[in-house]
Formats: sequence, C-alpha cells, structure tokens
Amino acid sequence: MTSLTARLAALAIRLTGRRRNLARDDLDPEEAVAARARPARPTRAQRRRFAVDWNLHDGFEVYSMAPRAGGRTGGVIYLHGGAYTSPITRIHWRFIARMVAQTGLRFTVPLYPLTPEHSCADICALAMAVYRDRLAMDGEPPVALMGDSAGGGLALSLAMQVRDAGLPGPGGLVLISPWLDVTTNDPSQARIEPSDVMLMRPGVRALGHWYAGDRATTDPRVSPLFGSLRGLPPIELFCGSHDILVADARRLAARARAEACPLAYHEEAGLMHVYPLLGLPESRRAEARIGRFLAGIRD
Repeated sequence: MTSLTARLAALAIRLTGRRRNLARDDLDPEEAVAARARPARPTRAQRRRFAVDWNLHDGFEVYSMAPRAGGRTGGVIYLHGGAYTSPITRIHWRFIARMVAQTGLRFTVPLYPLTPEHSCADICALAMAVYRDRLAMDGEPPVALMGDSAGGGLALSLAMQVRDAGLPGPGGLVLISPWLDVTTNDPSQARIEPSDVMLMRPGVRALGHWYAGDRATTDPRVSPLFGSLRGLPPIELFCGSHDILVADARRLAARARAEACPLAYHEEAGLMHVYPLLGLPESRRAEARIGRFLAGIRD
C-alpha cells in the first residue's frame, strides 16, 4: 500500500501546478532558457562530510563525490534527470550523497550540456568523454552507470555506445524512471497521464524533439528503447505506476526477457516519477535495493 507520506507528497506536487507547463507541445525554446534555474552544487555540509572534487571538461562542470576515508575502490557515473533541459537540483545531490554514504563508492556527476542550446549529439559526446576519462584514470570500468528520468535514458544509451565502441563496459546499470522513448507514443500513456502528478505527454514530446536535434526520435542514441540490449550488463530498473514513463519501463523489461538481458524490475503501485529520489518510505526501500545491487557487482 502506498505510504501516507507518498500520497501527501503527490498531492503537494500536483498543487504546485508545475505539471501544466507540459500541457502544450508548442514550448518556446527562448522562454525555456530564460526561465532555467541555476544548477545546484554540493552544499557546504556535503563538502564537509565527503571529498568533493571539481573539474571542467570542454567547458562543462564534472563533479566527484566520495567518502573522505575508508571508501571502497571503484566508482559510479551518475547522470541527472530534467528532461535534458533542466539542470541538476538539490534533490539529486541529496540522493547522491545518501548513495555515497551507503555504498562507499565515488560518484562522478557531469553537468552535461542542455537543450535547447544543445542536442543529443553534444550530450552523448560529453557523456562518452567522461566515461573514457574515468576508464583511463581508474584503469577499470565504472561499477555502474546510473541515472534518473532523462539521465536514465542517457545512461542506457551510453552503455550501448560503450558496447558498440568496443570499450570495457560498466558492471551494471541503475535506471530510475528512465525516459527511454522520446516519441511518447505508447497508447497506455494516455490512460496513465491523469494519475501522473509531474509529466504530461505534449510537453514531454516537444522536449524530446529538442533533444533529438537532427537525429530521428527513434535513433537508439536518442531513444534507447529502440536499441539492442544484447551484451549489456545487469540492469536494476525502478518506476512508479503513476508515471507515464512506466510504459517505457515495462517495454524495456519485456525487451530484456526477449533478449536474455539480466534485468530486475521494481514497479511501485501508486508512486510518482523518480520516487526513489524523494525521501519517501518507498524511496528508502529503493535505495537499499540499489545499495545491494552495487555491492553485488563490486564483490
């Protein structure tokens, strides 16, 4: 049963009215850039608790957050959500900090280029460059690629591109409410949309076109649901049933069964988009599952 905390959180999110920003498909790129918030950075408290490093890659910030001492070797590349057009938030950093504390792993977090100024080609190029850098510096592939929403789609796409480039692949993938098909054409999404307190199909579809740029929206680099899962590492997949992107998650789980790709699917009834990040009772269960998954890869 959905917790009272989760039900109240869903009501609070709906009452903000932010979902209405995605009710139209004629989103204005200039307005989107003008209204964009500044990206969040690790707080002073997080910097005191963890070892936080920062560098620039082709002009874009890349952060690293790790235990100050006694941490395990190996790292995770985390790709934040935001429909490829919104920057990383404090919610992301709080979740990342909890994961670092729980797992003892270093999390590398690129603040990748955003749409509409950039598109899939630029974003994937930066993600691949960060992956190659970590591979060169660590001498081994990441323990996992991990991401939420758009970042989850980017994590799966990056894993496919790493495989196709013949590079050593990550040990696993953690996908949280991933955006896997930017066409947003699955018929079941119309039935789910009234229960979704965050997303609406018209705006999401428009943002998907911004991300695709000159590429087809069905290009696997844009919508990894159209790519092959063969040869990919184990996947841990989380989604809530009150999220239009659950349609993508269910299709990915079915594809994994058909292609014999190891995938564990966790769907929470009545939960909203990216619920594992939101500090709910159900979020804690998801965090524990993620911790066990990462520990299993490393051990």
